[in-house]
Amino acid sequence: MTRFHRRAALIATVAAVLALPAARAAFAVEERAWLSLEAGADLYDPEQALRDAPSFGLRAAGFLNRWVGVEGMYRRASTRQDPTSLGDATVSHIGGGLILTPQRYAWALPYLYGGIGSVKVDRDGFSSAKTASAIHGGVGALFRAGERFGIRLDARDVSYKQDSGPGRPTRVNEFQISSGVTAFWFGRPRDTDADGVPNKNDKCPETPRGAVVDAAGCPLDTDGDKVFDGLDKCAGTPAGAVVDANGCPLDADGDGVFDGLDKCPDTAKGVLVDAKGCPLDTDGDGVFDGPDQCPGTPKGSVVDKNGCPLDADLDGVPDGIDTCPFTPPGTPVNAGGCPIALSPMERDLMNDWVIRLSDLEFVPDSTRLTPQGLARVDSVGAMLAQWPMLRFEVGVHSDNLGEDARRQPLSHLRARYILQQIYAKHPNLNPKNYYYTGYGDTQPIASNKTAEGRALNRRAEFKLLSMDTLTKERERRESLGTTAVPPAPGTGHGGPGEPGGPTNERAPSPPPGSGSAPQGGAGSGAQGAAGAVPSGAAQGKPPAASAAQEKESAGPIPHAPTPPSPVPPAPSRPDSIPPPPPAPPDSVR
Repeated sequence: MTRFHRRAALIATVAAVLALPAARAAFAVEERAWLSLEAGADLYDPEQALRDAPSFGLRAAGFLNRWVGVEGMYRRASTRQDPTSLGDATVSHIGGGLILTPQRYAWALPYLYGGIGSVKVDRDGFSSAKTASAIHGGVGALFRAGERFGIRLDARDVSYKQDSGPGRPTRVNEFQISSGVTAFWFGRPRDTDADGVPNKNDKCPETPRGAVVDAAGCPLDTDGDKVFDGLDKCAGTPAGAVVDANGCPLDADGDGVFDGLDKCPDTAKGVLVDAKGCPLDTDGDGVFDGPDQCPGTPKGSVVDKNGCPLDADLDGVPDGIDTCPFTPPGTPVNAGGCPIALSPMERDLMNDWVIRLSDLEFVPDSTRLTPQGLARVDSVGAMLAQWPMLRFEVGVHSDNLGEDARRQPLSHLRARYILQQIYAKHPNLNPKNYYYTGYGDTQPIASNKTAEGRALNRRAEFKLLSMDTLTKERERRESLGTTAVPPAPGTGHGGPGEPGGPTNERAPSPPPGSGSAPQGGAGSGAQGAAGAVPSGAAQGKPPAASAAQEKESAGPIPHAPTPPSPVPPAPSRPDSIPPPPPAPPDSVR
């Protein structure tokens, strides 16, 4: 009998466990009451001296909520006493208690129940025995066969104290198993998501509360933003836009084009954009419309962070399209930023292919220039900055005064010094385009017998080495126009001579390296006349050299052998030449 008890309990437990997964399935109806007719078997305790027998019963449950209900029961079994010679017996069980379910509206659900009641046992040959302290507890499962009926299977234990009969007056345990038909009352079709479509017809049973649904119970999303109608506070969102939880489109960069449609999602604040959300740059200056304070900048101009064109030489033609970026301030220029009229020095270059500085003022027996000489060299440097593409040989000549062996080395060092001063003032020049040499008194252009002739022979010559380049560049500049043009919009000044136009202040020089190639000497094939060497091979410290040389004594340099042709770079910088001995009365100038 004990083995049978265990098997019955196991069957009911397995049924309850199998019902657990189904308890999470679709909901059925919202009934409030169960009414069950059941049949089963009662398995008695050996102390009761009763044979196991079939039983029948009626159960009714009313539910307080989805999980808890109150259940009452009545069960009756007719059996025989053991031994059968004692006669028949009838066992009646009346009880009430609680029933607990994890999900009462599931199609299949397990449950636990328990309570208290009374058991009455009528035996032949014995007085009727009734106890009011019968405690029962069990487990079961309900399987719905439709919205109104279901099949119920459970097992329970009833424990009470036996007062009469052949057995001892002790607490006994009666095990009951049953199955039956259950009817569902006081219910309506279940609508779990409260969308107005019963669960049995609802193809989308988990619709969020408040969403508008179709006839099948599925939520509508008219604008396709994945936020359902009814919950969507921005129902007209364009297709493809990214929205927030309320269905309203996002615009992270605040450019007026919604995220998802914005092809440039990181646009800066204030920038004007096109229909795709990408910044506009109408004038193509690299500064977007909106922050661009000079929206009409000519194409190709170099601009500042506000989008306004830069004009370093203040000629009214923006940097970038100014083909002559170092025009002296106040000079009328054409559309390319190039001067309309040639300076006297430029005319000499066009006519003679050379710029000559006669009677150039050097400190006697020194590489240093006097202030007047420095000013003259600086004027040449300013002209060279207008023609940075040309190549020159810088040659220094002397008169015939002084010792023969010292004239050429000194003039060679003076030529290098001249270039050092030009580089210091005009760092945009490319040293690879310049060569220097010293001729001494080997190429006089006047007689050295007179003071006037010697003054003409003491000269520095900037000899052009790229005639074709000059011709082509001159033709190009003339093709840009021969009349002055007004300042470009955004340069912030008027034309030459106009209010707000360029002043006579010198334009700032570009930073070193802005237009220059790395310094260095050219090969022998690029050397100028008379064995000139590339200036970059012996370039010194432009500002420091001048300051250091001011401390030199004015004596003649030591004797030096006549250099070979071509002349190699000077072995030391001018500012590192050792102090010379005192100059003789006929010192070289």
